[in-house]
Amino acid sequence: MRSLRSLPRLLPAVAAALLVGGIVASAGGATGRQMATYAEILSLIETRHVPEADPKKVIYASIHGMLNTLDPHSNFLDDEAYREMREEQRGSFFGLGIVISKRGRYQPLRVISPIANTPAARLGVRAGDVITHIRDERAGVDVDTLGLTVQEAVKYLRGPRGTDVTITVDRPGIDEPLRFTITRDAVRTPAVNQAFMIRPGVAYVHIANFTETTSSELDRALARLRDEGATRLVLDLSNNPGGLLEQAVGTASRFLEPDELVVYTEGRLPGSRQDYLAMRDVPRVDWPMVVVVDAGSASASEIVAGALQDHDRAILVGQRTFGKGLVQSVYPLSEGTALALTTQKYYSPLGRTIQRPYASEEEYFFEPRRADREQRPEPGAPEFRTPTGRVIYGGGGILPDIVTEPPSEPEAVLKLMRLSAFSRFVNPLPDDTREAYAADPDRLLTDFRDFVAAEYPDIAQDELEAHRDELLLQLRAELTLVSSGIEARDRVLLQHNPVIQRAIAALDQAEQLLAARRRAREQRRAAVDGQDNSR
Repeated sequence: MRSLRSLPRLLPAVAAALLVGGIVASAGGATGRQMATYAEILSLIETRHVPEADPKKVIYASIHGMLNTLDPHSNFLDDEAYREMREEQRGSFFGLGIVISKRGRYQPLRVISPIANTPAARLGVRAGDVITHIRDERAGVDVDTLGLTVQEAVKYLRGPRGTDVTITVDRPGIDEPLRFTITRDAVRTPAVNQAFMIRPGVAYVHIANFTETTSSELDRALARLRDEGATRLVLDLSNNPGGLLEQAVGTASRFLEPDELVVYTEGRLPGSRQDYLAMRDVPRVDWPMVVVVDAGSASASEIVAGALQDHDRAILVGQRTFGKGLVQSVYPLSEGTALALTTQKYYSPLGRTIQRPYASEEEYFFEPRRADREQRPEPGAPEFRTPTGRVIYGGGGILPDIVTEPPSEPEAVLKLMRLSAFSRFVNPLPDDTREAYAADPDRLLTDFRDFVAAEYPDIAQDELEAHRDELLLQLRAELTLVSSGIEARDRVLLQHNPVIQRAIAALDQAEQLLAARRRAREQRRAAVDGQDNSR
């Protein structure tokens, strides 16, 4: 199994006694002596340490430390983490079917939206509900969600198919808490989570990740958009953390010619290079296209973006991508666990290495390089020329052709978002009031400002007036969320996203690039034909 996702190094090992014994038995020379020392230390800890140590906990920590010396993405997956990874790659899991959010550990756990046709939606869980408690059936207690992270809450909410979970909900406008006992079922998580006409003739498609169904979902979306009149495409890979290598190749194949190089990988052994070519028998579109990327675009999404940029197939807009060019091979182990071990690096068709330096894990994950902050090539970064003569750069991550600032909100609006003020205002409203507000934005804004003055008196009214348009956008989005769901809300926000608007504006440039690419290919074919005729 080839996974290009940036695997978090959270949980180390399991079945450690078998692991250590096997290594000691098979290792020879210096490694064998070092492993013998390791086994002696484990034995002393187990027999002498005060207080008594949990052997599994000690060995888990040691394996975590061992992998931590290698690279940021090699990772041991315990049975739970490995199961979750496989569920994510299949594009489904067993749960309730809700999108949840927490602004911080000690902030409310809010339902952003129930997913259509899932257990939670069928039982009446609504956007804006606050989940105050989750029943821990094994312990027989209700767990207060204040103090939980989102990840910890998800562990309580997910579970085996057909089992029940009970949640306690506070709903705006209702005094008494609501309790829902919900039977877990399969929840589909689409890889292509947005696909619609954003302008006449212009399709917008967002790929959230690369799971087993990404290519087939993309085919269906593009076919529908073609029927709706699409002749141009904005392909959004922002905040796409990656996924399966074969799906990245499949996605790129929809836009490249058959047998064009998409990516190649190389490992330690001589002759280990493996080329991945664009597939032949897949649906294709030849529309001018712009690809949107940002710092959250990693791994498989960088393969797609890098291939389309190298081949002059698309204009890239946004911010430099994350820079993960390491390939993990996943080795299943005993007791349902697995090792995700970095075994290769991948390179773009022109030979650019996408992996950025990772000497410091803190800097790698949290501290962008100066070149990343300034969105420019790293000093001394190698230059590459595309078939049409454009200069692009290596050195880590994919630098877009058109660099934009990431979307940002005014501080007053961000504060109201952190306080969930928009959902707290909109969710208790009756349907007729929401409809009236949708038709009368001035009244909507006036009433919201009165609500903010009463609930959040520390937020100055003049700040709200200064950011009237931004407030109205968030309020319209929240009204749309309640009436039509999360996808419709995102459409409202995307229509005003400055990066997406810049991408749409770049489609003329993409059309010119596509024409230049075709001319360059014709010239190369003519040159090859001329050589053949002269022989």
